[in-house]
Amino acid sequence: MELTNILTLLGANPDGSFLEFAPFNGESFGACSFTGTSPVWEMHPDTDEFFYVIEGEVEITLLEQGESRHYIAPAGSSFVVPKGTWHKPGAPGGAKFFYFTPGETLHSEDEVPG
Repeated sequence: MELTNILTLLGANPDGSFLEFAPFNGESFGACSFTGTSPVWEMHPDTDEFFYVIEGEVEITLLEQGESRHYIAPAGSSFVVPKGTWHKPGAPGGAKFFYFTPGETLHSEDEVPG
């Protein structure tokens, strides 16, 4: 068993680094500290994606049933992005979070991915 202090890991790496830290059932948990908004949309066709906000506030935009929906998750919040849902994370004021993203990740630079 390996213990990982996620805040120490994030503090030792540049802002915007996506860091895998814990193997889990053939996949890995990851952590990130970033400020700004993702320039691209992402989607996971086969699996859900889990987030837990450690510090700051994560703004997540989802494309649900053809509509753009915006959610705000403050520190201490968790949420799941359902599989097959295009989403774009942001943290204008900065945030630290960990995530679990098993499976494939697709990206799109389109204004509204299809």
